[in-house]
Amino acid sequence: MAREPLESVISHWYQLFENFSTSSLDFYSAVEKAIQRRQVPDASVTRIEWKEGGAFSAKREYLHITRRRHAFDICAAPFGTGYFFSWWLTETPAKRAGVIFILVALGCLFSWGLFMDRFGLFKGSLLLLVVVMFGLYLVGQLAREGTWNIEDTILDVPVIGALYDLLFRPATYYKQDTALMFQETVRLAVLEVIDELGKTKGLRALTELERKPIMRDFAKK
Repeated sequence: MAREPLESVISHWYQLFENFSTSSLDFYSAVEKAIQRRQVPDASVTRIEWKEGGAFSAKREYLHITRRRHAFDICAAPFGTGYFFSWWLTETPAKRAGVIFILVALGCLFSWGLFMDRFGLFKGSLLLLVVVMFGLYLVGQLAREGTWNIEDTILDVPVIGALYDLLFRPATYYKQDTALMFQETVRLAVLEVIDELGKTKGLRALTELERKPIMRDFAKK
């Protein structure tokens, strides 16, 4: 199991309730149902195990909720005589980006050799640049139309991702808003289940301050 992506944390929330106990599995199931009721588009809910420490340490189960590049890891666990709830919202790296970079680089080198041999250094290099730009544009169109779900992977490819992001994927209010909507939806689902525990098991109510997450430069993600 890979390590937790702490370097890509966007926001975090936690709360310890003293003299309280519940079932982690029941809590996760209740949150899953709360998410399903909200019909979050493109969301996937699974269980995941993260190590508590090093390679040979025990594992702890988390509720893992993903939507495109963003992922929630929700924890519910006993601690002494109390019970601890938390969640982490992270931006996950795309898979296979390194492999794609190597393949693209080899393809460009091979094509550059062919173009240079056929058209000379200047014209061959210019033609290769045009082909790469057109390829990025075509892939971008297919990705945005939903034909290929690979835009996130492209963005993680060194050099190619930066060029694609600059030319074809400018930051927009819509992208920031949808990411924030995902965070708020899951946050409210977790709080809904905790509030229900207050009604059924006598858990104290959270204050408004205790309900707020710790944000870490969301708009930069």
